[in-house]
Amino acid sequence: MAQTRNLKPGPVLREKLIRFADLYRGSPDPRLRGNKTACYMAIHPRCKKYTSASPKACEYFNHPIVQERLQETLDAVSRESDITQKRVLQEIARIGLFDPRKLFDNTGAPLPITKLDDDVAAAISGIKVMQTGGGGEGESPGTVIEYKIADKNSALEKLMKYLGAYEKDNTQKLGSLADALIAGINRTKELDE
Repeated sequence: MAQTRNLKPGPVLREKLIRFADLYRGSPDPRLRGNKTACYMAIHPRCKKYTSASPKACEYFNHPIVQERLQETLDAVSRESDITQKRVLQEIARIGLFDPRKLFDNTGAPLPITKLDDDVAAAISGIKVMQTGGGGEGESPGTVIEYKIADKNSALEKLMKYLGAYEKDNTQKLGSLADALIAGINRTKELDE
């Protein structure tokens, strides 16, 4: 395990750590954003070797001041965007539990887009509108609306993971995976003999 130095946050280091976090999370330069080593090298321009900057960048990234700043930034963006775990989960549930019958009225006719409820609208990932007919005698113009529905299976998978429904299944597989590995190793030994 790599040893990490205790970075004492004096005023100069504190400023560098905050700048590092700001570059990592929101740099206008896409080469820096999300790249620990590139952010470290931007703050320390005399550090020219990527290989020597990388471990130091990890130290910076794991420093409590950086982690706190990154969390503050994430929280601020979430608040401004009104993104909460509850809201995201609700949107996933709307897709996963979507009922296509809600696209139609009692007679089976498609509902106009303005009449769809919020749950149905959330499950629609795309709309294609085409004008038809009206070119020849006796043809009346019409509109064809094609809805593309978000992937229900993917949404259900995310909900199952959130609810922890796969944990039991995963622990059962661990045993069988270990057994398979041991059997494979034994088989390899038999072939070598």
